[in-house]
Amino acid sequence: MASTSTSDEFSFLSMRQFPSVINGRINIVEYLAAASDLITLLERFGTIFTPVRIDLQGNIDKIKKQYKYDENSCLLELMLDEKARGEVIAAGGCLWLNRGLLFFEILFMEMKNSLQKALNPDDINMKQVFTRAYEGSVKQFHNWVTQQLFTIICKMSPNMPQIMRSLNVNQNNVKEFETSLESFSISLHLVRCKTDDFFRDTNILSDIPNKKV
Repeated sequence: MASTSTSDEFSFLSMRQFPSVINGRINIVEYLAAASDLITLLERFGTIFTPVRIDLQGNIDKIKKQYKYDENSCLLELMLDEKARGEVIAAGGCLWLNRGLLFFEILFMEMKNSLQKALNPDDINMKQVFTRAYEGSVKQFHNWVTQQLFTIICKMSPNMPQIMRSLNVNQNNVKEFETSLESFSISLHLVRCKTDDFFRDTNILSDIPNKKV
């Protein structure tokens, strides 16, 4: 089921997951749809995540602007075609977007594990959860200023009950929420690892800086 943008009907359970990797191909339409739903998710988390949302949206926009694609197009093949034309603009956006996906992958698994262990959602320290997700993913690519910004974002993050309300999760579907968190994280992992392998094996972004300045 497709997501419903920022309306009150938006639910994590309705979010579009990342596509399966089939014969080494990643469907770009399904990939971008799932990435866009992550943008909606951040909107539901509140304005404190605006810098993260803008950064992710910028990378998505690079891909959409540079590539001409249809429902059968493969993201990896489009990056190779772009490189053959002497460009890596969208490929660079995909690199940074893929690094950001690890943040969500860790975040969703940490949320799922925390819900399973806690007696009450109020007992979950989401500041620590967001911090672990950040430190385990994109922190290594950020300069000191950006790291300080993300530290503030993590400290001011919503708590678990607030997150559950923003995603229309209630006591009746917590177990389904846990299952969806794990399923989404797995779909993220498979696509992210395939994309990581692609960048490593092709080395098409050898001139891209390792850190944002």
